[in-house]
Amino acid sequence: MHLKKRVSVVIPAYNEEKAIGKTVKDFSKPYVDEIIVVDNNSSDRTASIAKKAGARVVKETRQGYGYALRRGMEEAKGDIIILTEGDATFVGDDMEKLLIYIKDVDMVLGTRLTEGLMEKGAKMNWFLYWGNMFLAKLIQLRFWGKIQLTDVGCTFRAIRRKALDKIINQFEVGKSEFSPEMIIIALKNGIKIIEIPVHYKKRIGESKITSNFRKSLKVGLKMIRLILTR
Repeated sequence: MHLKKRVSVVIPAYNEEKAIGKTVKDFSKPYVDEIIVVDNNSSDRTASIAKKAGARVVKETRQGYGYALRRGMEEAKGDIIILTEGDATFVGDDMEKLLIYIKDVDMVLGTRLTEGLMEKGAKMNWFLYWGNMFLAKLIQLRFWGKIQLTDVGCTFRAIRRKALDKIINQFEVGKSEFSPEMIIIALKNGIKIIEIPVHYKKRIGESKITSNFRKSLKVGLKMIRLILTR
């Protein structure tokens, strides 16, 4: 618990056997009450390794990053729900930053684009960097005066249970553009959000969403459409 609040960590995972054990152990802090790994149809040992490391494993058969996160949030029992990745790109100690700021707002977003906190070799080329920045500023323009934003693709975030309950039934996206959808729905519902810098490390294994320029561009175009129309 953190200040008498139960803390749940949700980790979506698809074929992350090389990293999931390390991730679960890194996020198993004394103030974390449960870690939920959502196995999104993995064909490797992701589920068994996560369970052995101490996580509660649930299955989501609908394929997609958004579906996995949504399932994990539905399963979570905490008063504060923290989302992260299963590829060891984020640092468990940074949860303390999220928990400090969640006292004053409803949702805390991480940003990976901070000089000095990005590890050499982290998957953030010029296209992903400026693409995330552009999309973030597009949301900022749409909701002028309500948010300062630099990174729409950062999964690492925390949300209060009361805020999540207010919006969880409004989610529609099941694929990779879920991250900005969650931000947009939160803003439309008057949820107070702040963004803070987090460490971003070299991933273990290959990215399923942005493994090449073509995939990255396709995801970016979907996000632009979502931001303009959602």
